[in-house]
Amino acid sequence: MGSIQAVIFDLGRVLVNVHVRRLMDFFCKEAGGGDAFQMLPRIMADPLMTQYSTGQIDSRRFHQALCDQYGLKLSFDDFALRWCDIFSPMDGMEEIVAALSDKFKLGLLSDTDPLHWEYIQSHFPLVRYFIRPTLSFEVGTTKPNREIYLAAAKNTGARPENCLFIDDLEENVNGAKAAGMQAIRFEGVEQFSMDLRKFGLLQSE
Repeated sequence: MGSIQAVIFDLGRVLVNVHVRRLMDFFCKEAGGGDAFQMLPRIMADPLMTQYSTGQIDSRRFHQALCDQYGLKLSFDDFALRWCDIFSPMDGMEEIVAALSDKFKLGLLSDTDPLHWEYIQSHFPLVRYFIRPTLSFEVGTTKPNREIYLAAAKNTGARPENCLFIDDLEENVNGAKAAGMQAIRFEGVEQFSMDLRKFGLLQSE
């Protein structure tokens, strides 16, 4: 692995766990029934998701459109509560981030939306390590588009080739490499810790 000056993390399923099934179960119940496994791909593929995560529509418009399209009867406040109640800590990651912060510039690159980001900031102290996060709803594009990786590198102050990007999805890892970064696929905290030690980026215990 070449010279690393900055380590850039994905957010969901890397720094924090994501439990989408509980949200889909609730949506199915509110919509009068249905299968969460069928609703999830429908919602994830809906253009509304891209519009919201790239800042084309605001949170209230997203809420109303989602309710209209899927037959949900939720106030905005109830929707926001349910929409954000999908995250939990990724045990061990804050310690790794803290250790890396002593040696490297840290970056955060996430396909996310304003409600999720506000919730993450208020519930997960480890985001304090990321001074200039790169967020899709602010940048206006998502992974694996080249532009968002270059924006993330710029926000750390390092050149792309001196950045190590961490993501749980192979497509996003490949996107980072295509943008000139070095990259590792996240397959769990233990494996990630082993990878960092193998490359000499984290001291052995």
